[in-house]
Amino acid sequence: MQRFYASRGASLRWTTDRELPVPADFGDSVREYDLLMEQAAWVDFSHMGMVSLSGPEHVAFLGGLTTNQVCHVAASRSLYSALLTPQGRYLWDFTLVAHGADQEPPGLLLITEPDRVPALLQQLAFYRLRAKVQITDERSRFGLLGLIGPAVDQALGALFPGLALAGAAPGATFAPEPGMRLWRDPRQEKFGWRLLLPVDRWSSMEEQLVAALAPAGWTAWEACRIRHALPRGGNEWIPDETLPLEAGLLEMNGVDFGKGCYVGQETTTRTHHRGTIKRRLFRLTGPAGVAWAAGTTVQRPDGKVAGMITSSCSQTGASLALLQLADVAHAQGTLFVQAHPMVVDKPAWAGWA
Repeated sequence: MQRFYASRGASLRWTTDRELPVPADFGDSVREYDLLMEQAAWVDFSHMGMVSLSGPEHVAFLGGLTTNQVCHVAASRSLYSALLTPQGRYLWDFTLVAHGADQEPPGLLLITEPDRVPALLQQLAFYRLRAKVQITDERSRFGLLGLIGPAVDQALGALFPGLALAGAAPGATFAPEPGMRLWRDPRQEKFGWRLLLPVDRWSSMEEQLVAALAPAGWTAWEACRIRHALPRGGNEWIPDETLPLEAGLLEMNGVDFGKGCYVGQETTTRTHHRGTIKRRLFRLTGPAGVAWAAGTTVQRPDGKVAGMITSSCSQTGASLALLQLADVAHAQGTLFVQAHPMVVDKPAWAGWA
């Protein structure tokens, strides 16, 4: 990734995400956060994991494993889904995008967390058995950009004037050029758009993007993600531990209760229909300038542990936490992290009482 930013000079600072290099900011992380929240900007997601499935049985193969209707993925529609343990615990979440127009049917590209790709490849190979499916690590072939903010539709209209993007629903997908895909994030509208492009198109596309949108680094994106309570695998969803509905898989359009069997279906369906989920994802707001490590405990006023921090941002003072519903009700709006009072509220997208 770093080779694409040689022209940025001293204003570009770097950090790491999941031990991979990402632009931290382009000179002013506060301004970049304001752009993401109030106007629009683009963020580089090219370090994310990308795995392709192809072959005559790849749709049926993946459809029997994951929480959503894989057969609904098409050139005009992308989807969000997850793969669970047999006990219904989270393992991976991913966006599914149709790609490879020369294939019939087109292949599927799974976009997921970068540090979980080797384990995902191993798990898919374990389930494949005799299925006619090819599984390929595609991380070196594509760049991935996020186009995010309240005014992003107007900017995209100027960037791709031939596409009818206005009013597009989450998951709506377009092909601006051969080999490229543009889709509105299938989870929620506030999470913006994603643009997938071959690496050899990066330089020319960056020039077009800069003319239409300013860049934002990873520091600003994390602050924006936490403010909008966008859950992330490895943070809000902890492998082998979190029940996916606890952190919003249903509200993120990632599960279909009308589909056939998949790994972990029994637990997921039972907890949903019986209403037995005891903890949920909440946002906490406290003093700016402090960031809490993931796993830091959150306490009620009487000292009882109510849950734990999953993500935190020192710039805004906002954090995300998985909390026991009963303890949130008992606290009446205020919890504590290491004696600091924190205002607790539900994410705007929360569909539960």
